[in-house]
Amino acid sequence: MPQPDSPPAVTAHSPVVAAVLARRSVREGFDGLPIPVPALQEIVRCGLAAPSSKNAQPWRMHVVTDRSELAGLAGAVESAEGAGSYVPHDPATGQPRPAYVSTVRESAQVLREVSAAIFIENRGLFSSGRSALASASGPALAGSLVGFGLEMIGIGAAVENMWLAAEALGIHVAFMGDVVIAEDDIRQRLSMPGDLVGVLALGFSGAAAPARRQRLDVLDAQYVVWHNQGG
Repeated sequence: MPQPDSPPAVTAHSPVVAAVLARRSVREGFDGLPIPVPALQEIVRCGLAAPSSKNAQPWRMHVVTDRSELAGLAGAVESAEGAGSYVPHDPATGQPRPAYVSTVRESAQVLREVSAAIFIENRGLFSSGRSALASASGPALAGSLVGFGLEMIGIGAAVENMWLAAEALGIHVAFMGDVVIAEDDIRQRLSMPGDLVGVLALGFSGAAAPARRQRLDVLDAQYVVWHNQGG
């Protein structure tokens, strides 16, 4: 029977497992020091090594290191219409989900402080992008949503690869999806033809790693269901 937490011996002898369990989002304390280009290239290379359905590689990474450009992008995010109330919406009602609060302005401030940012584009090779999904209906929509989900899974794997690579190089990271509120402006600034998925913000920080918020109890049936144990 599995245990709620990984046995210490497993973590101690597996640097990959240790890195995954040690990963945190860091959003403060950045010193502004530039990240060496070889380190950024290695981080992006790890993102490009991610798996994707049909090997479609739906991502495109837009790497920004110019501090004035980062400040301009942060301003676009902060000044976007609805920045103070931007949260996930309920598709059944079209209304904001009341359990969440906007973090758009906090994300804009992170962009101002970090040394580099990797904006993630979905090229939409299966779904043709969010605008195509919005105009589809019936079976076409159902099938395209599956493809869109597969695109997001591949992009998520690329983001995690880059995140772990950055932390292995001593670089702190936060992923921010709410910058999509300024998608039109960001796409124009970065000459991005596809959908903006979010941004990976990177920098050197002296801030302590925040406490883990996720539950790691592998027996919590809300998140994990074990089938055929002991059979």
